[in-house]
Amino acid sequence: MWRGVARSIPKPALLGSRSRGVALRMYSSAPPMDDYEKKIFEILSEELSPKNLSVRDVSGGCGSMFAIEVESSKFKGIPMIKQHRIVNEVLKDEIAKWHGLQLKTKGV
Repeated sequence: MWRGVARSIPKPALLGSRSRGVALRMYSSAPPMDDYEKKIFEILSEELSPKNLSVRDVSGGCGSMFAIEVESSKFKGIPMIKQHRIVNEVLKDEIAKWHGLQLKTKGV
């Protein structure tokens, strides 16, 4: 029964095939950070000594909205809301210039 279902699912076009008009874009890694993303990254790195840190401008490049993920031993045993308050305090001068912030934190 399942074999018939599996066969009826259309197969994706091959990468070299142009007959279906499929556009594929492959990414090997995240795009490089711009200068402002690097500045935010450096501020957080100095203050929080993170194990993992990701800073991305998600506003389309205008610098008004950022997605930040921070994993730091300084967050271990601290409730998430307090972790977020710590990040907000570290970045308060920068956050004042932004429209919004997507923040994920984790104690490690």
